[in-house]
Parts: sequence; C-alpha cells; structure tokens
Amino acid sequence: MNSDTNAFKDIRISCVELSRIAFLPTESFDPNSLTLLACLKKVEEKLSAYEDDSLSPKFADYVFVPIASLLKQPALGESQTEYVLLIIFHLLRTCWSSNGKFSEQLGQQLFPLITFLVSSDKDNQKLITRSDEFKYAGCLVLHQFFKSVRSQRYHKEFFSNSKPNLLPALGHSVTILLKILEQSPQNNELQFKALASLEVLFQDIISDGEMLSFILPGNVSVFAKILTKPGRQIHYKVCVRTLEVLAKLLVLVYDDFSLDIKVNKLTDIRELSDTKFKHEINQSFMFNGPIVLLRTDGKTHRDTSWLTATSGQINIALEAFIPKLLKRNNESIDEALATFVSILLTRCENSLNNCEKVLVSTLVHLERDPISKLPSHLVKLKEVVNEDLHKLSDIIRFENADRLSSLSFAITILEKNNERDTMINEVVRCLFESLNESIEPPSLINHKERIIEQSSQLTTTVNFENLESNALIALPRLSEDMSLKLKKFTHHMGSLLLERHILNDVVTELISEQVDSPRTQKIVALWLSTNFIKAMEKQPKEEEVYLQFESDANYSSSMVEEVCLIVLEFCNELSQDISMEIEGKGIKKSDEFAVCTVLFSIETICAVMREEFQPELIDYIYTVVDALASPSEAIRYVGQSCALRIADTLYHGSIPNMILSNVDYLVESISSRLNSGMTERVSQILMVICQLAGYETIENFKDVIETIFKLLDYYHGYSDLCLQFFQLFKIIILEMKKKYINDDEMILKIANQHISQSTFSPWGMTDFQQVLNIIDKETQVKDDITDENDVDFLKDDNEPSNFQEYFDSKLREPDSDDDEEEREEEVEGSSNEHTDQWTSPIPSDSYKILLQILGYGERLLTHPSKRLRVQILIVMRLIFPLLSTQHNLLIREVASTWDSIIQCVLCSDYSIVQPACSCVEQMIKYSGDFVAKRFIELWQKLCQDSFILKELRIDPTVHNHEKKSISKHVKFPPVTENALVSMVHMVLEGVKITEYLISEAVLEQIIYCCIQVVPVEKISAMSLVVGDIVWKIRNIN
Repeated sequence: MNSDTNAFKDIRISCVELSRIAFLPTESFDPNSLTLLACLKKVEEKLSAYEDDSLSPKFADYVFVPIASLLKQPALGESQTEYVLLIIFHLLRTCWSSNGKFSEQLGQQLFPLITFLVSSDKDNQKLITRSDEFKYAGCLVLHQFFKSVRSQRYHKEFFSNSKPNLLPALGHSVTILLKILEQSPQNNELQFKALASLEVLFQDIISDGEMLSFILPGNVSVFAKILTKPGRQIHYKVCVRTLEVLAKLLVLVYDDFSLDIKVNKLTDIRELSDTKFKHEINQSFMFNGPIVLLRTDGKTHRDTSWLTATSGQINIALEAFIPKLLKRNNESIDEALATFVSILLTRCENSLNNCEKVLVSTLVHLERDPISKLPSHLVKLKEVVNEDLHKLSDIIRFENADRLSSLSFAITILEKNNERDTMINEVVRCLFESLNESIEPPSLINHKERIIEQSSQLTTTVNFENLESNALIALPRLSEDMSLKLKKFTHHMGSLLLERHILNDVVTELISEQVDSPRTQKIVALWLSTNFIKAMEKQPKEEEVYLQFESDANYSSSMVEEVCLIVLEFCNELSQDISMEIEGKGIKKSDEFAVCTVLFSIETICAVMREEFQPELIDYIYTVVDALASPSEAIRYVGQSCALRIADTLYHGSIPNMILSNVDYLVESISSRLNSGMTERVSQILMVICQLAGYETIENFKDVIETIFKLLDYYHGYSDLCLQFFQLFKIIILEMKKKYINDDEMILKIANQHISQSTFSPWGMTDFQQVLNIIDKETQVKDDITDENDVDFLKDDNEPSNFQEYFDSKLREPDSDDDEEEREEEVEGSSNEHTDQWTSPIPSDSYKILLQILGYGERLLTHPSKRLRVQILIVMRLIFPLLSTQHNLLIREVASTWDSIIQCVLCSDYSIVQPACSCVEQMIKYSGDFVAKRFIELWQKLCQDSFILKELRIDPTVHNHEKKSISKHVKFPPVTENALVSMVHMVLEGVKITEYLISEAVLEQIIYCCIQVVPVEKISAMSLVVGDIVWKIRNIN
C-alpha cells in the first residue's frame, strides 16, 4: 500500500493534466495535439520507473481513467496512440502481471481494444505505414498481455471455443504479429519481440493443436518467407528464433501422441481396393510405404484428409527454406536447424511421414544428429545416399566438397547400424566411375599438354627442410581443396572397409579388373587403393591392442602384408610403363599425376609396412631417386616426401644413408638404362645422388662415368645430351672439392709449393752476393744458377755485360710455356719424373676423372651449341684450381688447352666471352710465370681481334682532360657488362705476373682499359708499379 500511495502522489499531477485534455468535448479535442502528447509522455515516463508487479490493480484503475476517456474520442494521432499503448504496457507490467491481479473479464475487454489500437483494419494496411517505434509499442503491449494472461489460472480457457467472441481478436492479433515480423526485416529487436509474443501465445496460452491448426497455414507461410530471405535481409539470430517458434507450433499441431495416429503397412495388394483407403488417400502411393490412419469421431478438424493436405504443404515449405538456410553456412543456424529437424523426427515422425526424406537429408547435409534419430530412419537414409552416389560425378566435377563430406557422414551411419546389408562396395564402384569421369572427360583431353621443363639447377636442387610428409596430390582438373576432401573421403571409406574386414578383397578386385584398362583408369584404381590402405597407417592405441582378439590380430597382419604387396606390384608395372612412354617425349600433365600417384603409393605402403618394407625397397629406390630429378615440380615435391618417409622409417631420417645403402641397386638400374639407350635424365639422377650422398657415391659409379665418356665419343653431336653430362660433371667436381679440399686457401698453398719464396728468385738468384756479381762487370761467375723451370743462365759464352743487357736477354729467351715440341717433351719428362711424388690431396683416380672431363671439354669447345660451350667453360673454370694441386700435370693441361680457350675469349658472343675469361683467369692464377709469355701475346691478340675490347677506349692519351675521372664512356647492357668485368679480372691477373716483363706503354694501355670497368682504387692497390701507372693516367696524360 505504501508503494501505491507514493506512486499515486508521484503520478497524480500528470494524470490530472492528461484528464483535462482527455475529457474535452469532441468538437474541442485535437487528436494530434502536442500538449496531449506531452502529457502522455509524462505519464509513460513516470510508469516506466516502477518495477514489475510492484503496484496494485487499483493504481491501474486510477491511471486508466483518463486513458479510457481518450479512447472514447473519435480519433487519436499515431504518436498519441503509441504512448497510449506504452502506458497500457506499463500497467500490465506493474499492476496486472501476477496471478489473481488480472481478472478474466478485464482481459476480455482489454484484448480487443489493444488489437484495435495497434491495427484498426483487419488487413493491417495502415500498420504497414506505421513507424517501427509504433510497431514495437504494439508488440510490447501484446507480449505483456499474453504474459499476464499466462500467469492467471484461467489462461488455458481464455481463448477456448466456448468463448467465440475473442476468436476474431485472437486471429487479428496473430496477423498483426506476423505482419510486423514480415515487414520489419531491418529491425531485429522488433522481430524478436513479435516472435516472443507468438511463442507465449502458442505454447503457454492456447497450447491446443486443434485450435492452432486453424491458424497454422498463415503462420507457416510467413515463417517460410522469413527463412527463405537472404542473409543480407534477415539476421541469423532471427532465423534461429523463427525455427524455434515454428518447431513448437508444428509439434503442438502434428504431435503423434495427441493425434493418436495408427500406422499400418500394406501386407496384401487387395487392401488397395478398400474404399476407406481410396476415400482418404488422394495422392500418389508407393508400395510398402506407411499408410497413416486417424481414429477420429468426426467432430475434430484434424482428420486424415486434413493431415494429407496440410502435411503436403508443410513438406513444400520445408523444401523451400531448408536449402536456403543450408547455403548460409552459419554455425548458429545449422545448430538450430539440426535441433528443429530432430524435434520433428521425434514428435511428428508419423504425422509428417511425407517429410521424412527432407528431414533426414537435412541432418545428412548438416552432418549432425543431436539426438541420434538417423539410425531409426535407415531406409530413407539409404535412399538419400543412393541419390548422392548417382550424382557423385557431378559433385566431384563441380567441387561440391560439403556434399562429399555429408555423404561420408551418411555412409558411416548406415555401415554402423546395418550389419547385414552393406553398401560400401557400391560406394567404391560409384567412386571409381565418378573419378574417371571427372578427372578426364574425353572431350577435354589435350594430348599435347606438356610440362615445361625447368633448368637443371632447379631440377637437381633438393631441399628437405620444412617439407611435410604425405604431400597432397591434386587430382587433374580438380582444386587442391576438392582433392583434399576426396582424399579424406577415401581414407574414411578405407577405415569402413577395414572394420568390415573386406579391405583386402575390395582392393584386390579393384586392381585385378584393370588388366586391359586405359592407363588413366589404372592410376585412379591405384589412387583409390592407396587411400583405402592409408586407413591401416593409424596404429591402434596401446590400450586397444589388448582388446583385440588373436584371430583379428593375425588377420589384420596378414591382410596388411598381402594387400600392400599387391599394390606395390601394381606400382612397379605402372612405373615401368610410364618410364618407357615418356622417354624422349617429355612429361604430360597426365604423366605427372600418374608418377605422383605411384610415389604416393610407395610412401603410403612404407608407412604401413614399416620395417617390413626394407626387402621391397630395392625395386623402388630408383623410382624415388628418379622423381627427385624430375623436371616437374609436383613430382619432385612428392618424391621428396616419399624419400623422407622411407628415410625416417628405415634409416633414422638420413637421406645420405638411404642412398649409400642402396647405391649398388642404383648403379645397376642406371647402367641397365644406359645400356638400353635410355640416356634421358640419367645425368640429372646422378647429380641428385651426388648432391644427396656426396662424392662417395661417384666412386661407386666409376663404370657409369666411363660409359658417359663413351657416350660423349659417340653422341657428341647431340647438344642436349652433352649439356646434361657437363652439368653432371660440374656437380661431380663440386662434390670432389667438398670432400678433398677445405677451401681455396688450401689450393693456393699447395699450388705455390713449387715457387721459391726468396726475394731474388725471379732472376734465378738465391743470395745478395749474386746481385753484386751481376752488377760488377769484371766479376766472373762460375756457379750455375737454375730457376725452378730448369732454365739455366750465366752459362752461355755470350754473358751479358751489365744488368740491362741481362734483362733484355731474358725477354728474348723462349718462355717456359713455349709450345715448341722440345719444350712440351721437357714438360712431359718433368711430369714423368715426379709421378712418384704425388702431392695432391685428390687421389689419382679422381684426378684422372678431372683430366678426362677437361679433355672432352676442350674437344667440344668448337661445338655449335652456345649453351654447351658456356657450360664447358664453367666446368673448366672449376677444374683448373683442383688440377693445380699437382703442378706438373697442371702446366701440361694449361699448355694443351690454352689456344682453344683463347678462341672463346676472342669470340663475338659476349655470353661465351664471360666464362672464357673467367676460365683463363684461373689458369693464370694457378700457373703463374708459366703463362707469362702467353699472356703478353694474348694482350696483343685482344687489341687486334677481340670484340669485347672494342667496347672500351684503348689509347690512354685520348680522354677527357677536364679532370682526372676516367670511367665508362657508355652504359653497357648486362651481358656486355659481365663480359667486360670478367675480361678485366683476367687481364689484371695477368698483370700480376708480367708487370716487370712488359713495357710501360703496354702496361699503361692495359691499366687504362681496366679502370674504365672496375673501380680505380681496386687497381691502384695491386702494386706500386700499377699504382704509379694509374696516377700517371689520371694526372699527366
């Protein structure tokens, strides 16, 4: 009472002000008065501050007096009506909400009034034009009215058939809420409030399926429209709430228990002649389908005819909105939809029997069965699966990955709940046929589609870091995502086959049927079989091992070995066929998939058999290594994954150990291919082997290397073959250096052992006294002094009289690298003398390989193929530093190859000049004084015949005088730039050994050319003499 008193005091003034306007005569009343609106707002504001059920009905009677007077006026504005509705809402909330406070009589009087205030016309046309605020006020008051009625004892009879006067208002209120729900897509709160009002009305007040059946069609129609609208128009939470309300409505109307449904199945065709069946069932009939009968007394609205008609409409509605909801891929909607379908299958299984297929299909597509209803609907589930299997080809071709996943879900339920009638064999058959149709449709086959081969540097680069095992093989014409889904699908089918103990039989039958099939079908069969077998890869948990029966364990072990060997044999046959087909023709896309599948199968079998795979590896190691050198990136990737799996399983993760342990089998395989004329990519395979396992493997491949040298003799006209061999030689040289030579400093240290470290040694002198003897004219020197090349001086009768004469005489003498026959024989003799003194860390057998490579390279330097000549020069550049570890043999090879390489230096093709100059630079660097005379002659040839030198200014006296900066007089293309830099490095290396042997003018000319290409500071730092020349060029000329 205190609360009423305080509230009365608080609101009295506002009510008085409102009454002054409400009681005005009709002719003085303005329905759109702003003063009226302000008064209504004050009253509503006061009421909104009170808590629910905090006031007595008497307080409501007092406040309602001016409201009742307002409602007697002929009209009321929209805003004014909105606040009247809000005031009624607050009165219902605060005064009429609990049991006993809201009389039935008051409710019967108030309900038609509320519906009229919200919408005065039955068609609700005016309501459409109202603002959202007005609609929300209408929903609020209707929702609160239903809640207040729900709290009263009479709520079950409030809208009963015994009170027909309220039924029109009831129907009107439902249409109002449905109209608001349908016409307010952008206002979620408004839709939620409308749905909440309907939920309370249907479930808590009416809760009578017979009465609700009259308003069911309109409700289902509006709900279906809401649920079929796109996501941009309807919020997902509205969809979820709509499904909840619709489920409750359908259960109330179609509940099997309340309808008292009896289900009979036809046992005799004569039952069809029963007139009762004919009269009640006026629709298409399926034999052995359930016939639904209702035991009715003729007084109810819901009879068999009604059920037949309305259930068909429900099915149409479900088929309309469920696919739309599925496409939204919203987790909340999917969960609500699964719950909705599960409720209908539980409560309305018989009454909505015609909707069983769409309901079962929905759970399958959602891959959800919250209350495990699918096992009790296996017949319809099998029908859904069969339909999907017949469309499997389209599912794969159009990459409907979700459909594939749902099919797997359905098959799993069928297999686990249907022991006698298995359909997994049918699944395998359809999958095989569908894959063949999808990945290679006949009208789209392009037999000319080939893999673009990459350079050897890419194809022989093997990197096992960050490589995932079990590489994904994308099926032809399918995306990686779809390929992954298909792979998971087949894995799952394999696990089902394994559970049924028929995996061995299915795989054997699948492979045996492919004897005369096209290769594509064989590959598909292999791909499927391998993915089925992959189910065996998952080892049982430790606690599960003890639960296995001995017979099951023995069967599993024998089955694993048998089926794996069958697949391996099939792999071997396919691999040989593919190798023969692609030899000399290049790899097509179909070949790529075939090879990848074979490798994937080998990897999978290794993972399944584990240590038992060791004896089988010898037949497949070449296939794996061959893949590592493939021009196809996909094949290389899968090959690396396969190699890594084998190494992890059998060789503690060591790829080199895997190669070295099987090197004999690799040698045999490569030799047999070479002897059969299958030379393509042998060099790439050897390169990969050498890179992976080091130079030790080459020592096992000596016979193969000799065969390659013979092939160079026979097929030197085939540039591609020769190029591959020299690419292999490069890898061999690098691996040899890696094994025997620590670094370049070690090479220089060994190479310089023959050079005297005395400061007088360039002139053949060993002490200072000999210098004095040369300067002293009268001193007669009797001692013989010999330089390191066994060149004697001071023994001649015509002894020089002074130092200048001696210097001139030395220039006139033949150089130590003179190509006269006598000198060559002398060098040969010298080398023969020291054959017993082997100073090189490289064994003589390996050193001999270097000499053979160099010899064949020199012979092929005249080959018309530019790529081959460049590769040979690159290889030669790598060889000379290694040869320098045995100096007496180096100078012989330098003398024999000098002229051939110089011809490349003088070539007009700068791409050849660049490696040729680099090669000569190494020859000069490691031969030293031996090539001094040859270098002086080389400079003369460069000035006369070189094309590259013409790119520079040669005369140091003709340049810009303005100031002392000398640089390139033109910007060169990259090829020319690289050739010039290489040429300058070669020349500067020659200057190091001849700066005291050539005239100042020639030296100035050389330095002038060099400083146009490389930085001046780098040249000045070479020596004092060169530094003086640079200063002279910049400051005097």
